[in-house]
Amino acid sequence: MTALRNVLIRFLRGSRKTAVFAITTRCNCRCLMCDMHRKPPETISLSDAKRILDFLRIHGFLIVYFTGGEPTLHPDISRIVGYADKLGMATTVTTNGTVEPDVLKALKEAGLHLLSVSVDHWDPQVCEKIRGYRGILARQEKTIKLAREANLRAYGLTFLNPFLIDDGVEKLVRFVNEEMMVPFGFCYPTASEVNSYCLGGVLRKHDFTKRLEESVDALLSLKRAGRPIANLGTYIEDAKRLQQNRRPNFYCKGGEDVIYVDWLGDVYPCFHKGKLFNILKAEKPRFLRNVRCNECLTNCFREPSILTQMFTPPHVLVKEFMYSHNTRRLFI
Repeated sequence: MTALRNVLIRFLRGSRKTAVFAITTRCNCRCLMCDMHRKPPETISLSDAKRILDFLRIHGFLIVYFTGGEPTLHPDISRIVGYADKLGMATTVTTNGTVEPDVLKALKEAGLHLLSVSVDHWDPQVCEKIRGYRGILARQEKTIKLAREANLRAYGLTFLNPFLIDDGVEKLVRFVNEEMMVPFGFCYPTASEVNSYCLGGVLRKHDFTKRLEESVDALLSLKRAGRPIANLGTYIEDAKRLQQNRRPNFYCKGGEDVIYVDWLGDVYPCFHKGKLFNILKAEKPRFLRNVRCNECLTNCFREPSILTQMFTPPHVLVKEFMYSHNTRRLFI
């Protein structure tokens, strides 16, 4: 409770920024929607990770989202999370589901606030095709079970892939909610090869725009019906609004209030834009200003952007409060 109190105090004092921090390129999966496994294996040192976290705290960052590669393959992942926790930051880690039980326990003890576990489909064979890892669904189910038993906040996270969209996203929501007994979350599909975070993979060859719109409609209906869906209701609304060229509830603030930091210390506005500066080389910070971006729907940057806009206009906060009644325990 002390750690959460420190996070709340920092929030009330104005720290509301989010950093997506890729601490390693190492990965034990070969996912169709990601090209990180094609990179040479690189891992940031513990001392450099601490330097970056110190920088983030000084500059008003409240949330650190650790990713990779597979971040739990970093030998010091629990120490890195523990250090961020001591700095008064809310920490979240995404795993492909192969995290070892002892690492999961260490993350819990380090103060990890939230764990998201990838779940791509309810069919084990489809999951293996997507991840290139035999028995991956069973590993994901075990990880979620262990997280629940350890009272670690967790949810199933799905990249909206063509296999799932063709088979119906509603069935996976029920599977995650009722069989795994955790909230469901999704990543809006995107492709990127502009900077060090490479997304898209072979899925760039697929055109499933129409079915994707239908899936967004279904997810919004499920959210409104009270299904435990971790994504912001206002974000899902905006996925529809932007398809219709309507003004969103809020804008993406990538490069201003949300950034991507990689294992080299390079800082980017998001996965789709070029480098701003390097933290480890002590380059002068060059954050963007007055960002009001609508160029994509990448969750990692658009959703946390609400933290600095929730009071302007205030109806966004009220609307999101009503949407989140079944998932508040994930974040509070």
